[in-house]
Amino acid sequence: MQQTIESRRKKSRFLFVVIPLIAFIAGFLTFSFFSKTFIFAEEQRTNITNYTYPMEEIIVNLKDGSHFLKIRIALGYNLPDDKKDITKNEVQARDAVLTILRNKSAEDLMSPRAEEDLKDEIQNKLNQFFPEKIVTDIFLMDFLIQ
Repeated sequence: MQQTIESRRKKSRFLFVVIPLIAFIAGFLTFSFFSKTFIFAEEQRTNITNYTYPMEEIIVNLKDGSHFLKIRIALGYNLPDDKKDITKNEVQARDAVLTILRNKSAEDLMSPRAEEDLKDEIQNKLNQFFPEKIVTDIFLMDFLIQ
């Protein structure tokens, strides 16, 4: 009889400690999940280029018909997970770049601000394929007009 009372007391002390501890942990995890802090925090997207994704070489006839452009570009992005989205949409991205380049003449591409304007145009067009603007920069690796 004495042992049963003692075991009940130990059991009630144990429950008195464990139940509030479980409640605290559950509350902490719930708060962390909904406020996106601690273990549930998402990586913050910035405009800083941390990674690059090189695309295949593109050779395209220009709008004036007597010139062509040979170009290689690399897409700059910020978060490592963005590479999945870029590779998933690579065909659409390549098509968009081809469309932009086909509508340019050699004169358009030789003006003083042409490269920067082209980079901005490509970046804006490619970011339309993603829910967030993941392309942070465009790098021209080869650029040959003939």
